[in-house]
Parts: sequence; C-alpha cells; structure tokens
Amino acid sequence: MRILIVYNTVNDARSVSGVQRHFAGVTADWIRSGHTVDFLVARAAWPVFGELYPQSALISSDNRFDATGKLAQTWRNFPAYAWRMTTCHFSGVPGGYDVVYASSQAIFETYPALVLARRLRAALAVKVHHVLATQRPPKGLFDHLYLIAERRSTRLLHRHADVIITSTPPITADFLELQRRLGLEPRQPVTIGYGLDLQKLAFSPDAPKRFDAVLLGRVHEHKGVFDAPELWRAVRARRPEAKLLVIGEGAHRAELQRRFAAAGMGQETGAVTFTGGIPDAEKDALLPQCRVGLSLSREEGWGLSVTEYLAFGLPVVAMRLPVFDQVFPGQLDLVDQGDAAAAAARVLHWLEHPEAARAQAVRGRAFVERYDYRAVAEQELAALEAGLRNRRAR
Repeated sequence: MRILIVYNTVNDARSVSGVQRHFAGVTADWIRSGHTVDFLVARAAWPVFGELYPQSALISSDNRFDATGKLAQTWRNFPAYAWRMTTCHFSGVPGGYDVVYASSQAIFETYPALVLARRLRAALAVKVHHVLATQRPPKGLFDHLYLIAERRSTRLLHRHADVIITSTPPITADFLELQRRLGLEPRQPVTIGYGLDLQKLAFSPDAPKRFDAVLLGRVHEHKGVFDAPELWRAVRARRPEAKLLVIGEGAHRAELQRRFAAAGMGQETGAVTFTGGIPDAEKDALLPQCRVGLSLSREEGWGLSVTEYLAFGLPVVAMRLPVFDQVFPGQLDLVDQGDAAAAAARVLHWLEHPEAARAQAVRGRAFVERYDYRAVAEQELAALEAGLRNRRAR
C-alpha cells in the first residue's frame, strides 16, 4: 500500500510535536512491512521531517512561508494555511497512492487531503486528535476561527472520509457529539491511541540528575505553560537551587522566557533552562537527567509527553484532564486545572521522597509498555486498509 500523509500544520524548521513522534514510529513500522509512506509538508519543515522520517519522500505543499524564528507571530500561520489549501489543487504529487491520510482534523489538513484523494483516486483517512468545540470555551479571534473551521472540517469528513480514526474514547464521544450538534447522523470512528518506540527510551531511574523537573512539548498557552513561573517560584521558595528544564518550541516561548525573567528566574540565574526545539536524540538524553515530569496542559487528546515521562521513569505531576483517567489510570499525580500552588506542592513531594519516586518510576515504565508503537501501527494500518476497501467497494 502507498500512503501519503498530509501534514500542513508545521511552519518552521525546529518544532517537533508528540504527533510527529507518533508518526515516526508507526510509519517506520509500515515501511518495514513493505509499504510506502510519504509526506506532503511545507518545505520550511523539511529539516525536521527529514530527520524523523528518513525513508519517506517529502513533497512540498508550500515553498513560500517559513516561520522559523517568528513563531510568536501567529498571524503568519493564516496566509500559509490558505496557500497550502490552494496548492493542493495543482501541486506536482506523483500518482499511485492508495490512501491520502490527513494527519489531523484541521481544515488545512482535511481539505487538501480530500482534494488530493480525489485527484489521485485514493481513499481518504483522517486522525482526530481533539475536538475544541466540546473541550473549552473559545478565547480570542483565533479560537473562534478554529471553531468555524472545525465545523466545516467535520462536515467534510462526515461526507467524504473513507475512515475516521480518533485517539481515545473521550475524543470519540466528543466527535460524535459535534456531529450531532451539526445535525449530522453520527459516523462511528475507529478509536486507536498513540505509540512510541519504547525500546529507544532507555529506562534509567538511577541516572545522575541535573534538573529537578521538566516541561516537554509545544510551548503554547493552551499547554498551560504560563502556570510554570508561579509553580517554579513556589518550588524554589523551599528549594532555592531547584532547576527546571523546558524542552520544546512554540508561539509563546519568548513570552514564557520573559515571564520567568520578570519573576527573577531568568535563564542566566540557573532556575530554568530553555532548549527550544532539539533533535530527539538530545531530548532522549536529557529526560533521564530530570526528577519530575510536568504536564500543565489545558487540553489533550492523549498526552504523548506524559507517555515519555513515564517511559523514562519520571513521576508525573499533571493538571487534571478527563482523558488522563482513560489513558493513564492511577499513574499520574493530578491537581486541579490552573492550581500552580498545588502542583508545586506535589513536585516538592517527589523531590523530597526519592524512594517513593523510584517506586513510581518502576510502576510507570511497566504501565506504558502497553503503548509501544508496534501494536498501534498494526491497528492503524488495518484501519487504513479497511478504508481502502470501503473506497474500492463504492
């Protein structure tokens, strides 16, 4: 089977998301099984995609827009997304693909995937990671625009997709509810989670520690990153030498760094270290050097950074989300949304009780073994094959 994955979300040469890491595992498995997997992606993102997917061909959806170094200027995304929704009509995509797979339900993924599926006479597949309309009230113009686009995208998928994949039972329920709100007879998606190559994530709970906590992921306000300065100030009030590591890139990294500096915890003080976007090998070397993993997110479809924390043997302090009870039952130290003081108290607990932290490390690693990408890759491939059969049966 020949699969083309449409991945128009990325606008720069450094950002790496959990979903990109998920695809790195499953597509490598599909390729080893004899399938072809290529990516349609903006040329600006080719450096990181070339590293993550070395066996895949990269086809450009956009040669014009590059947000590297300008991620805080989120308005730049909109002309880029509009251009990518235009180029799908005439871009030089080779024939022979059996499935066009939209990497998310965003309109700038689903519409180009639909156009290309029609051009190539291929099946159309999509993975739904989260449903904004049912998760939180919109904040600002961008959220309202996203909600409008989400409704349009849902109608397109309902009508045209040969297979729809959701990540967890709560996301499945959200997607079904959104269809009902739109007056559609709900289509039942296939629910398949995420996976990582756990064999590459070495479990080493006794590795020397350089950092007391780590925050991993996209640096965006929706990930709760602006709770981090208050949280870390509370931790350092009791442990003045505590060090936080922030791994990741995103629109709000500069603002987060500014807030840490305003709180007297700038990078020059040693209180916090920002790596920006870094290669996976460097990330995987840094995580075992941390004592506690933090998840401050306001919304998650899964929580791949949490999976990585547990794989490396870190106790995890997280803001409470319904999806965590489904994906990581009994594994996380949960506090109420936005309660930075409570999160700081739980971080301090793990720092001050190393034996309990080590016991949790063993439990967490054993738990996430179920999320090895090989099982997930097999399930997703079966879903894509079913979608292709649906297409051919029409």
